Amino acid sequence: MAEVILRQAGASKKDPFTICILANPALEAPWNSGTFVADPIMGNKAGFYSAVNYIEDCLFGRVAGIKEQLLFDPAIAANVRVISIWDPAAGVGSASALVGQDGVSNILVARRNAIQAFAGNYQVNGVSFFVDVAYSVSNSLTHTRASAWFTTDVPGSAGVPFILDGRSFTHCYYNSIPGTIAIHSSVSDITPLHEFQHAISSYTNGSITDLYVDSSPAANCKAGRPIPVNFCVYSGATYASDLSRDSLGYPPAWKSYHCELIDPRYPAVMDNYYSASTGNPLDCQNDAVTREYVTDKILAKMGR
Repeated sequence: MAEVILRQAGASKKDPFTICILANPALEAPWNSGTFVADPIMGNKAGFYSAVNYIEDCLFGRVAGIKEQLLFDPAIAANVRVISIWDPAAGVGSASALVGQDGVSNILVARRNAIQAFAGNYQVNGVSFFVDVAYSVSNSLTHTRASAWFTTDVPGSAGVPFILDGRSFTHCYYNSIPGTIAIHSSVSDITPLHEFQHAISSYTNGSITDLYVDSSPAANCKAGRPIPVNFCVYSGATYASDLSRDSLGYPPAWKSYHCELIDPRYPAVMDNYYSASTGNPLDCQNDAVTREYVTDKILAKMGR
């Protein structure tokens, strides 16, 4: 029998901002092959709930020593609904394979359409629920690296408008496909937060990209040399550039550059947090525009 647990009720309203954490019944191995096998997580219920606890604690700033407490703000935390789903009877097939194993790396890949359809099969207190961000937890024996897909917004839908560098965008209230994350049950450090920020961002209204590679331009990344003093103007506020990439430095061949950091002593959450000078990824915080952008997007969705 499926266990659908309302771990946090969130705001008392229709469609509160919702994070759904699912045990992955099946793996597509390899991804895009059409071959499906049982995910070992279904034989490790305790491991699934341990991962659920860690994901929550990381997001809500409850991990001891974590500096970036994105959802800790009481104005946010009390309004977030969290649901977990464990269904040992889901079977093995395309519909229950929420995660794929990349064929050329150890990356777990979220099967975003399958995740959306799968979550739609369940109810909380007899009512279906809308999902903003979904984590699919795997216990793959070979693939341990997490990854995420951005949110697909409903085109032209209502939301909170904003201006980024003179261009008009919207923090949309609703999505057509939620932000999706594939993550291993051994999850640690700030990986749940890193992937959440990818997932909550948008393909069409500003994406949050990785900063540990020479990435293409996004809401938190730009390209060009020399690096200008100002990174961007977001919602009327001017943000400075990170001219030195904290203690890591920009490799000579890179063209990308980043926004100023909240704490310039350590890499950004979206950068190589394993290279923090203290050796502790929990010391890392966001860059300034990422924190504001992600916070604004959450608050916009909470206001729907």
